[in-house]
Amino acid sequence: MLHKIVTRLRSCLGMVALLLGSNCGSPPAGCPDCSDDLQLPSILPEEVPFRMLQVKWNALNGAPSIDDPSLLCEENFGEVLLNRHLRAGLCNWTQCKILLGPVIGSTATFGLFDDPDLSVGVAGDVVVNNTALTPEIEELAILSDNHWNAQPTGVTGIAVRSFVNGDGTDSPINGIAFANSGTRPFFFIGDLEFFPSALGEVHRNTERVLAHELGHVLGLCHANGDDGVACNSGFVEFNDFGNLMSGIGSSASSRTLEVAQCDIARTRYADLFFPVADAQRRIVSLLDERGERFAAADKSLDLYKTMVFNRLSEAGELTVLIGTNGLFTERKNDYWLLLDLDNNLQTGLHGGRIVPGSDQQGVDLALQVEVSDSGERSKTTLYTAESIGFRPQSLAPGLLSTTLVTSELYTSSAEACQRVPVFQEIEIRLSRELLANGGAAEEVARLFPNGLSLQTIAVGTAANGEAILDKCPERPWAIRLH
Repeated sequence: MLHKIVTRLRSCLGMVALLLGSNCGSPPAGCPDCSDDLQLPSILPEEVPFRMLQVKWNALNGAPSIDDPSLLCEENFGEVLLNRHLRAGLCNWTQCKILLGPVIGSTATFGLFDDPDLSVGVAGDVVVNNTALTPEIEELAILSDNHWNAQPTGVTGIAVRSFVNGDGTDSPINGIAFANSGTRPFFFIGDLEFFPSALGEVHRNTERVLAHELGHVLGLCHANGDDGVACNSGFVEFNDFGNLMSGIGSSASSRTLEVAQCDIARTRYADLFFPVADAQRRIVSLLDERGERFAAADKSLDLYKTMVFNRLSEAGELTVLIGTNGLFTERKNDYWLLLDLDNNLQTGLHGGRIVPGSDQQGVDLALQVEVSDSGERSKTTLYTAESIGFRPQSLAPGLLSTTLVTSELYTSSAEACQRVPVFQEIEIRLSRELLANGGAAEEVARLFPNGLSLQTIAVGTAANGEAILDKCPERPWAIRLH
């Protein structure tokens, strides 16, 4: 099956290269430095299997190649996006035995959106900032995520015309990516064939920049040349500008990778990024559809998404990711996970008995994560539903773990390669033993045949003293893990 996939991708690439060379004199082919042998040889041991990374594409009207696909010898904008990322994969990521493939299924329709902000630049332009998320980027990220919610695996790409500063002037930025995130893996790429940066040939190659941004999404830092502005991957020397993840000083031929980089890329939230055949490990995505927009200082209380990883068969644990829309503050905030293990309203207790404002019935387990000091400190407490109410439990080591994760925004440009924290999330791992002891031994053994109902809730105080409560999803949601 894998051989067929590789053959199909190579065949696709061959046809694309032929089209680009036959009647498209300008712009040049996307991968000029690997045209003789598009698929780079693997640098990993022979026994390491290939993995397929799905790319979920979206685009903005206004980008030349989106408005007129014939400019790149394609019939529709979907083919522009698909062939662009296939070239990026075979020109670079086959080194790590990672294939970039399309999303297959009934919802595999690329998202095509109008520019949400025409106050700056022209249609298709996106306002960027090297030090923070911009409202337009955040709106597009959520819009694209909503479009692909039925396909939770993979990474989301957004093709735009070009990037502009807040005053409407051209930005040197060519691509941006969200890194270290389990809830929103995104990258944005400009139409670089038509709007090359001051570096000329270095960044005119859209596919190379696209592959570089995918590296950030997969957890890789800049390899060199950033003078401390961005993190050093530690895998190559600072004067090696031939690495795909090089920063300033890289060239159009910078496309090599190191084994240590491959190891990170292949394991970064593997169950999220890479689809798997085993149904027992599938991911369930839960969207918060209320869309609150709190003040900038309070956005960590605005829940973005809750995701569930069923790893009970493989690792004996259930993983829940709670994504927020901002950074944790100095003020103490509480994040709750309420679980109805048998999806039975007649068992368990009403969630309002432990979290004022909760309307979930049948709660068997309640997990409280207290976060303070801008995410430097956290305390986790598990409560079980008993006849007298919710009672805190003392847990043996290894039954429950909580990790606070900071997600960063990477920007690549002719002037600088920078990273900046943009939002934080909470990863909770619940062991099979903990769930069974919570009164669901049979449900856990049978992978929750009646479904698992859950809801996450953020509770805290805004900078102005106002009490804030946000629920994700808005109503308790039952999911099935088999």
